[in-house]
Amino acid sequence: MNVGSTIAWLRGMPRRFVEWLSRRFLSLCIVAGRRLTVRRLAAGRPRTMWGITPIVTLPLNVRCDQALGFRSESVVFETYYITRNFDWNLRQLARAFNAWPSASRSGYRLLLGVALLRYDVFHTFADRGVMPPMWRSFGADPEELAAIKAAGKRLYVFAYGADVRTRTATLALGRWNFCIDCHDPGRYCVCDDARGKSIMAAFAGHATALVSLGDMLTYVPHAKHIAYWPIDTVQLSSVGAGPQTGVLKIAHAPNHSHFKGTSYLEASIERLRARGFSIELLRISGVPNADVLRLFGEADLIADQFIGGAYGYTALEAMARAKPVMTYVRAPSLALAADECPFLNVTPDTLDHVLAWCCTHRDALAAIGRQGRVYVERHHSIPAVAARFAQLYIDTAGFPAPINDQLVQFIAGERLRSAAIAESGGWHHPWQITRPISEA
Repeated sequence: MNVGSTIAWLRGMPRRFVEWLSRRFLSLCIVAGRRLTVRRLAAGRPRTMWGITPIVTLPLNVRCDQALGFRSESVVFETYYITRNFDWNLRQLARAFNAWPSASRSGYRLLLGVALLRYDVFHTFADRGVMPPMWRSFGADPEELAAIKAAGKRLYVFAYGADVRTRTATLALGRWNFCIDCHDPGRYCVCDDARGKSIMAAFAGHATALVSLGDMLTYVPHAKHIAYWPIDTVQLSSVGAGPQTGVLKIAHAPNHSHFKGTSYLEASIERLRARGFSIELLRISGVPNADVLRLFGEADLIADQFIGGAYGYTALEAMARAKPVMTYVRAPSLALAADECPFLNVTPDTLDHVLAWCCTHRDALAAIGRQGRVYVERHHSIPAVAARFAQLYIDTAGFPAPINDQLVQFIAGERLRSAAIAESGGWHHPWQITRPISEA
């Protein structure tokens, strides 16, 4: 019986019977799932799941776990234009459940039961799990959290930004922050501070660990601080800076321009053009990630964001292409090895000065770009992130000793790999993130 006929069969059943059936099935899966996890861990073959939000890094996080010797898969219910490269895209199944209002929850409950049988470690973001969130677009279903814990699974809850960001806490960060130019509070992020705390408290009561990074630590202060955005430095080749003369080409790829400070960049470029500087803005949005990376390869300088206080994933992708990156990092503690990080740290107040400096120091941009590539290879490549996951598992998962020994060996090997990457010299500039932001 295929999925379509199974759902048709269930729809023919009385709603109360389907509800009872799904609860009974989940109960059996909790018991069986616990036994399967014990067996797989004893054999040294844990299975991990990364989902459900279709973040572009999910397939790379899967590869990090696979590098550790785990069987890992990505699972999503929908995809965006950015990428569709996931192991399991259950879009049709989710749409069938959502078109079945009287028993949609029962359908997702059945699917959760299957996941409990299949996986031992669940990696999700704070907006949802396998079952839909109970409040708007954020937060896990309490029944799911309880089932994962009862089945003896490990649950790691990550953040990507909107799923944890609350408005009052954000505005308190200082003059420049992600909320300053948002004219529609409640549409993009959690926003409500009390609700945000409630969501994270529910996760904290069931999760093996909460994991966060960058500006998101503000909203999850007790989380493990781990840089979990990996870059495939093998596939994403280094390009380097372009010619040191001619028009300065700046690439900018915002999904939501008001969260990136795009208007400040555009205004700064116009002011500098009026002063005689030759600058071209290459702006792109709403396209697949491959198109963004292609554009980065053609640019001299990449503009990430100028108000949020923490760099985004595109900044890492740009550095992997050996391109200099402008972004705003509120404090050195928000970046790994800040003294090695070559970001041009900038806010709207200093954009004119930084851009003018870039126009008159074209020879320096190539060295800054080379250091960016080295930085990503050392700290944000797949093996680098995998080693941090390995340490997270050692510290929190309670895996059997043979698995932990395997993880320790991987960490040791990664230290040797990272140490063997040669330094890049000559990249110093006035706007490093280890210095206070000034007009220089």
